[in-house]
Amino acid sequence: MYHKWDENPVVIVYAPEFAPISTVPFPAITMCPLSKARVDQFNLTQTYELSRSGTSLDRTRGRKLRALAHVCPYSHLWGNFSMSEGESVIQTLRNMSFPKKTIAQWCMWRYKVVNCSDMLTKTLTEDGICYTFNGLPASKLYRADFETPAATDSNWTQDSGYGSSAGLNAYPFRSMGNGLISGLFVALSVRTIDQEFLCSGPYTGFKIVVHTPDEVAMSGDWFFRLNNEDDIALTFTPNVMYTSEKLRNASPMRRSCFFDNERYLRFFNSYNQANCAAECMANLTLQKCGCVKFSMPRTADMKICDASKIECYRNILIEAFDEEIRHAMQGMISLCGCYPACNSVEYRVEISRMPFYFQELSRAAGEAFDKYKGYDIAVMSMSFKHRHHLPIWRREMLGVTDVIAEFGGLFALLLGASALSLCEILYYACLRPLRRERIPRLAINWMYVLPWAARQNPFRTRMNQPEDW
Repeated sequence: MYHKWDENPVVIVYAPEFAPISTVPFPAITMCPLSKARVDQFNLTQTYELSRSGTSLDRTRGRKLRALAHVCPYSHLWGNFSMSEGESVIQTLRNMSFPKKTIAQWCMWRYKVVNCSDMLTKTLTEDGICYTFNGLPASKLYRADFETPAATDSNWTQDSGYGSSAGLNAYPFRSMGNGLISGLFVALSVRTIDQEFLCSGPYTGFKIVVHTPDEVAMSGDWFFRLNNEDDIALTFTPNVMYTSEKLRNASPMRRSCFFDNERYLRFFNSYNQANCAAECMANLTLQKCGCVKFSMPRTADMKICDASKIECYRNILIEAFDEEIRHAMQGMISLCGCYPACNSVEYRVEISRMPFYFQELSRAAGEAFDKYKGYDIAVMSMSFKHRHHLPIWRREMLGVTDVIAEFGGLFALLLGASALSLCEILYYACLRPLRRERIPRLAINWMYVLPWAARQNPFRTRMNQPEDW
């Protein structure tokens, strides 16, 4: 029993009953267009042709080209960049980004048409400027020493869930049931003239990232692709993990998770595995490159990498994965030590895809769709699959009751005794003598056994027989 506990003191069990889906927040949805700049702000193809022909670029074009090199996956084909000071990558990307009303043409939340600009927030990811629904405001996601825009307050945390005073419209938003009637529907669009294959390669549309509201969107690692003139339906099933408070006394390494107040993050208010990994990558990048990527969390005194450092910070991820594998094979603590959060929510996603014949619809609708001319439309619907979910509990494998039960059974086996045997001993030792003293003895008439007579039986009666017998 001890060896079993020593190998793994934690056991994973299902909760005894289902919980309503309203106890889980609707996932945050981050949408990143593959087109990074409006053509009226910057014509990438034209600028690249000028650069390749040997024409020197003016300062403005050079700054925009270097900024796009950070977010275009095929920028390594453009050539090498020299070191430059004061690139202003973030501000340049913001100036070239698309307005929210252009990206999201039509939105419906819980079967009610809403203003897309009010529901979406511009966020900074490794893909540049993206648009997030239901993410925590920066003031709740990052620590106070960061400059944060004004945003809606939060009524939810991973450890405590929604507060008792949180209403139906609490933020982050939550569904009251399953299906599209409690879900989100968005019509996304990009102008046809803004499609830039030199940056995105042979792809069009958007990257879609599904994550919890208190996580940063890791758009470079795990995403769904939404092509132009496609219709995708995402169905979510939450995996909710809770951890018993009795495990707080156990080592985080033994239970393989961190409670929120156990692992301090320098840049983030709350601990989770994604935020820990983002902070770890920022620290490694600063250590090896002397700067951090524009999308990484940082302090005011940290330098943002210019275009000449792109290859350096892209190789950090590969080196970090190699170190993680090496540490795991040697049984060592991982490089970043980013265990999952003890109380966490993850979303299992099922996707279905079909073509969306928008051009045909536009021609059939006539003047009603004239305002969408020149746009490539894609449609996305998201909802929970079930009205309830079954939480999972991480608890101690052997509690006090379990240990007593184990040892009690062992003692009974070795001693050949049980609670019934103990009761019998007490009865015959204490109660039975007292009971015999209280009951008077009864008079008993003894019947003595007659001596045995071999030749004559005194109890045998002789029968009358005829004289002539």
